[in-house]
Amino acid sequence: MNTDIAAQRALDRLAEVGFQKLTELDKILAVVWTFEAGVGNRGFAGYFSSSAGDIAFHAPSALRVIGAVGKAEIAVRANNVFGAGGPPRDRKKRRAIVRTFNDETRRMLQGLETLFYESQEDVDDLLEVYLDNSP
Repeated sequence: MNTDIAAQRALDRLAEVGFQKLTELDKILAVVWTFEAGVGNRGFAGYFSSSAGDIAFHAPSALRVIGAVGKAEIAVRANNVFGAGGPPRDRKKRRAIVRTFNDETRRMLQGLETLFYESQEDVDDLLEVYLDNSP
């Protein structure tokens, strides 16, 4: 199956039934897809402030599963700006926290965005291989 189509179906199911009711494959597809698009298009502040940030807590493990260990580490470091519990799953709470990020936190996230953009890991290719090898 085409990775784009599989990811879109996972995102559709996410909207219909919520994250907890997704299959593990759909969780990985939805999380990785929204991480790549969210950070790639809006940076971490935009990613965390959007609906994509609702499932940011799962990004490190989903990225590791497909073999994107460098981006998984970037996701861990970005999630850690919210403290030990990571980003709240409640969007209003996350947005409120993002609005209060100090200059040091914003600079740190910008540095992580630079690492994200410079990463040689091709998440689309890794997702395709993962999807091809999934039952």
